[in-house]
Amino acid sequence: MTEEFVHRVQRGVRRRQTFRIATAGLAVLAVTGVVAVTQIRPEPGPITAASASVPDIDRFRIGYIPDGIRLDEHRSSNVLMIRQDGTDAGPSAGPEDLNVAMSMRRFEQANGGSYLWITVLRPSTPPSQVVSATTFNGLLNRHLIGTVKVEEFDVPAGKARLIRPSTAKDAGFGIVIAGSDRTVITIEANTRVPADILKSVATGLTPA
Repeated sequence: MTEEFVHRVQRGVRRRQTFRIATAGLAVLAVTGVVAVTQIRPEPGPITAASASVPDIDRFRIGYIPDGIRLDEHRSSNVLMIRQDGTDAGPSAGPEDLNVAMSMRRFEQANGGSYLWITVLRPSTPPSQVVSATTFNGLLNRHLIGTVKVEEFDVPAGKARLIRPSTAKDAGFGIVIAGSDRTVITIEANTRVPADILKSVATGLTPA
């Protein structure tokens, strides 16, 4: 065994050690990079000062709208006639039927395309009469029947249900809230709006 052969072996060992150290260092950097990205991922927050002019909607404050979304200034409100069980009364409404005040605020993208819209449905009864559970459940079921329930959770306005119109991957999401004051609130959006955004909007709705 010559001295030159020994030197070559030693150089090879040192090169392999250097490679292992460098590989380990890159692995640590990769893991650290993943952690760093996870830690700085922004969480949904309240609407910014630029959006602070967002109005209430029928006694509810809108506390969260994602950045880059603007309010459509055209407000929508109309009246739905229902029977005591929540079904449509139609043109032949009688004295026992109820008015439901429907108030909607629409939010759009920068290009004017619809992003999401919030609707509050509030049954109207004489001051001495409360909305019955039958009427309330009937009004609620109008928006739940035929949908797929994904999740149920509590929000300041009441009990929220995250729903989808079908099991298709591109079906999109919506939220229906059974209001603690027996109103029904719906949050609808275009199919590209993720569920987390809708849940943040629902959580940001608080009684005014």
